[in-house]
Amino acid sequence: MGFETELFDSLDTLSESEPCDITVGYIGTVRRRLDMLGKEITDIDYPEQLMKYTGRKIWRSTVDTVNSSPEMWPVFIKPVNNKLFKGRAVYSPKDMIGCGCCDGDNEVWCSEIAEFVSEYRVFVLYGDIIGVRNYGGDWSICCSKDTILKCISDFTDAPAAYAMDMGVTADGKTLLIEINNTCSIGSYGLDPVLYARFISARWAELTDTEDECRI
Repeated sequence: MGFETELFDSLDTLSESEPCDITVGYIGTVRRRLDMLGKEITDIDYPEQLMKYTGRKIWRSTVDTVNSSPEMWPVFIKPVNNKLFKGRAVYSPKDMIGCGCCDGDNEVWCSEIAEFVSEYRVFVLYGDIIGVRNYGGDWSICCSKDTILKCISDFTDAPAAYAMDMGVTADGKTLLIEINNTCSIGSYGLDPVLYARFISARWAELTDTEDECRI
């Protein structure tokens, strides 16, 4: 697409770039760059409009609460502040190892355990699906097309670009796993040009700049 790319190893280097210059990297780096620009990126894991597609109870809690409440187990947890630790199912105290933090009680998303036999990532750009990639489980077990389209249609507050993780359960139901922001997300084999447009759209939205890749 004719992009000029430049590697960086320090945020100080980015201070000389323009807001429209897309920063691609680890979520912490992207958040700090947006903070430098006076912008922020909010987590959109479970939009209220799409909760009916999750097929399970989902709520917010904290690491300490989960650890001290065995009546909640088994439960799946993931950090509200993405990437603090990898999401995991909690069946006993040993499953909480690595979730704590010396300077606070981390907030987490909790959800009832769901047995997904196949998981897919749906890339959505300006309301259109530009790719679907299997990233876990049995690739031959496909998600319901109708459910995916209904999710996209109902997500009226959706950002310009986002990735929607969908899973098929052992009993054949297609459920929403979570919604992902786009600035620090892998391509999962998506066509490079489509991936560039995907990243560009969300960065432009977050920085209030023009999406030069929009067709």
